Amino acid sequence: MDIKNLSIVRQSFANTVFTHKVQEVAAENQERNLFKVKVANIVLVGAVLVLLVLQASNPGNLLFSYLAAGITIAEIIFLIIQLSFSFEQRVVMHKNSALKYMGLRDSYRSLIVDIMNASMTTDILIAKRELLQREYQIISDLAPQTGDKEYDEAQIRLNKRGVIEGEEFTWSDEEIDRFLPENLRLNKNN
Repeated sequence: MDIKNLSIVRQSFANTVFTHKVQEVAAENQERNLFKVKVANIVLVGAVLVLLVLQASNPGNLLFSYLAAGITIAEIIFLIIQLSFSFEQRVVMHKNSALKYMGLRDSYRSLIVDIMNASMTTDILIAKRELLQREYQIISDLAPQTGDKEYDEAQIRLNKRGVIEGEEFTWSDEEIDRFLPENLRLNKNN
């Protein structure tokens, strides 16, 4: 078994698991934002309709006309904001990126099996490792941006220690083992 290459592949595997989780969290956050936007849109449209009915039933009262006009303008601005920020498209982009990372994660897991079984030459192993690293970089280049909020939430979900300040994609063997099935762990007690 090639311990050095196994170590590199395990670290890349853990980075992929983490980045997958960050994209999942981002998709969930965007879905919550999208839900809030849709509720706000329904409320604004409902308010416009109520005010239009009130305006029609009280044609002499200008207050309803002004309120209806103001809320209609707010709804138009809100629709422009929705079109500009493409909330639904962002949800889909994060989900698609998460799925791509999940596929890559599975490829890394298969490579770990091959390394542990010593079923390939070092040259083939290195070629596969480099190919997966290029794929990781391509997916990362195309993935939508995430922020500290998603990063911290992914850390909490994946690491029983919670958020660790200053931690930059370094994983202990114990942490990586938790991401792997028991028969692929270095320490079978994890």
